[in-house]
Amino acid sequence: MSSLVSYRSSVVTPDTAEALRKLEQSGAAHGGIRIRYRGVPRNLSSWEGVVEDAGPTGLPAPLSMRPTGREIYLSVLQEENKDPMEALAILWALAVPLGFMPWSRYPVPGALDHVFHYLGPWSLITDFLHGEGMGEAAWPSTCAAAQISVGTWGGDRLTERAVQTHLHRLGIHCGPVDGVVGERSLSSLRALGLGGLPIQAALAAMEKLKAPETMPAGERQMGYFTMKGARVAAFPSGQVHAVQTRAGYSVTVDGPGRLILLFGE
Repeated sequence: MSSLVSYRSSVVTPDTAEALRKLEQSGAAHGGIRIRYRGVPRNLSSWEGVVEDAGPTGLPAPLSMRPTGREIYLSVLQEENKDPMEALAILWALAVPLGFMPWSRYPVPGALDHVFHYLGPWSLITDFLHGEGMGEAAWPSTCAAAQISVGTWGGDRLTERAVQTHLHRLGIHCGPVDGVVGERSLSSLRALGLGGLPIQAALAAMEKLKAPETMPAGERQMGYFTMKGARVAAFPSGQVHAVQTRAGYSVTVDGPGRLILLFGE
């Protein structure tokens, strides 16, 4: 579905490379902030490479983003004795709106505060599965889809997982990318008019289908939602913006991003 490209002695996906260029431009535009970048070299961007060097997260190959071209290591080049908390806050302020996902949950200096992932189109898998209460399947599914998309998956059920990956790519949420083609995956195939085909034939047909077009850059979309009698907190990122109103939130979308809603009493 895509190929890894060279980027500063490492390999990344084309959309990750573009996001990194935008990050550098954003840093330069905000007081000349310089970003230190490290990535995964080509010889380590495979399952064998993960065995040789699992990277800072230490995750095994099926759960690693190192073979996907979407795991990168970032930090802000700073003056000596500068507050590391401030430097990390600057990095998050620049990177998160562009779609980079920090491995650390909070912007607090630590051993893994330099680890970021650019999930690109596969972030929707994570969002959907968390939203359906299947958070335990979110990371394995996202890793599998991201690896399959660049041809580095070395595990089992490749054909079945590839079918599920293509369904997600085509905008059809079929559940976890686990290689188990159950009723949900089969109904998704029927929705594409591919029901009844052998699994290999269905995969070949999906490989020729184009994903839905994304919103053109600069084309703003607006909407709102209301919730009566419930406390809701909205956390937008990227090019998604939310403003609280009396009854809910007004949402403006200028490009890729996400909106996380937390419901309380």
